[in-house]
Amino acid sequence: MESKAISRLALRIFTIAALGIGVIAAFRSPSQAQSSALKTFHDAKHGVTFRYPAQWESGPGVAFYLGSEILNLAPDGGAVPPLGKVGFVVQPESGPYAGTNLNGVQFVYNVSPDSTAGECRKRVEGVSNNPITPATVHGVAYNYFSGGDAGLGHGADRKIYSTFRDGNCYLFEESIHTWNPDAKPLSVPEMNRLRQALNRVMQSVRFERER
Repeated sequence: MESKAISRLALRIFTIAALGIGVIAAFRSPSQAQSSALKTFHDAKHGVTFRYPAQWESGPGVAFYLGSEILNLAPDGGAVPPLGKVGFVVQPESGPYAGTNLNGVQFVYNVSPDSTAGECRKRVEGVSNNPITPATVHGVAYNYFSGGDAGLGHGADRKIYSTFRDGNCYLFEESIHTWNPDAKPLSVPEMNRLRQALNRVMQSVRFERER
């Protein structure tokens, strides 16, 4: 009799524990799914892919006052359309960054055709007086620049990569854009999270025709 009571008690404890785990999973699953959901960008012509958060936008709607430094590829020094651009623009009155000075983030990809290794390096050197350094991402060697610029109350925190392959200069830019100097500045943890999110996109870059 006593053993049956113990068995029933054990069964009840197991059932409650299982229900508790199910409830926790139910609450965690949506956020985990959202954080892990990714979209893939594919440039079939040049054999380049990268992955980015599914909740980010793509295309011309992701635009900022200071623009992108790697788009200045026209013969007259002007900008050309990017081959790929993803990111998000902050809605001033809603979302996790409402009330801060964050304007949004973007990851930009472009190719400068008929280039040379020296010209490809200068695409990064010409951005700023800051020195460039070598960087390796997934076995690919890049020219790398980290810095920022500002103008008329707008700012951009940038990381730019270039690599020369098969006569083309491949360019990638991570940027965090801010505005409104009177708004609350991003905290250090917030800025680091944004940098990490952009860096994960860069780390996902793959060339289909690996050397």
